[in-house]
Amino acid sequence: MNRSLITLTLLSTTLFWACAESDETQIQEEAVRTVNVKTQPIQAETFTSFLKIVGSVTTSDDIIISSEVSGKVMVHNVTEGSWVQKGRVILSIDDSRLKQQKAQLEAAASQAKENYERLKRIYEEDQVGSEINYLNAKYSYEQANAQLELIKVDLNNTKVKAPFSGYAETFLVQEGEMAAPGAPIVRFIGSEKYVVTAGIPARYSDVVNQNDKVRIWFDEEEPDTLMGRISYVAKSINPKNRTFRVEIELPKEGSYKVDMIANMQLITREETDVIVISEEFIYSKDGRFLVYVTGVDEEGNSIASERTVVLGPSYKTRVIVREGLLPGDQLITIGSAFLNDQMRVAVFEAEELTTLNK
Repeated sequence: MNRSLITLTLLSTTLFWACAESDETQIQEEAVRTVNVKTQPIQAETFTSFLKIVGSVTTSDDIIISSEVSGKVMVHNVTEGSWVQKGRVILSIDDSRLKQQKAQLEAAASQAKENYERLKRIYEEDQVGSEINYLNAKYSYEQANAQLELIKVDLNNTKVKAPFSGYAETFLVQEGEMAAPGAPIVRFIGSEKYVVTAGIPARYSDVVNQNDKVRIWFDEEEPDTLMGRISYVAKSINPKNRTFRVEIELPKEGSYKVDMIANMQLITREETDVIVISEEFIYSKDGRFLVYVTGVDEEGNSIASERTVVLGPSYKTRVIVREGLLPGDQLITIGSAFLNDQMRVAVFEAEELTTLNK
């Protein structure tokens, strides 16, 4: 065969395969450029962020009553856990020694009184005796009277009475045991007002305020959720654990017990009429944040349009978009990770995308 003809034939064959390969590559590139996606219409909504903490139920009338005198506890006048009206005797301490001291002081006071009155009469009426003797008798009488009054107070304190209406929760000294001044003898709990107290980390001091709304529940599940408001916010930070105390008053009709564990969800931020999207559809590029929305090119094809966005506060995976999105925009969600600006897209429903991906 002619060498020129062979060369021409080889060249034609090479060009044919090159063109065929180029066409196939172009077809593949066209297929890659079109990405199947799902979209979500943008609309304004309410953004809420929460802080979940654990507190405990307390009451303002939960006190430890201490003994003011020493002596043996003779009898518990009420049963442990019983309701006690204000002023009723809770327990009695042996008062026999104090009664003897009272009798002695009464005799001493009587004698001091007689001596004082005698010296006073002689000094003032008969002008006999010295003024110093008269004054010493007066002071002795007043001192004896003061000691007698103290004994009367101690005798009265042998009857430990309820300071307010409530429950004799726990006796800390049993019948027959000795009580000492200042020693705890009974825990007493009122039930007029129950509150939940909790410590909030100091970093939230600028977002937790009085009257903020709180969700409260007492079990692992949340069927017994209550809505309350913060009634008290401490003005200081506990230096040991870097928290500040808050209180939430509970409704009076509930069945609460002191030291119950309360789960709480505090609303730390609430904004209405804002655009909120999931952080998984936000991307970082060249030091900015961007999302993809659907658009149309000059040929009428659906494309992905890159939008730079300005972000606001976030909670979990939800983020406020301050700028860059408007109500009515179609945010590309599923498939957005495979996009570039101006890339063609085909919008499908979620079910259709699942079928296509099988």
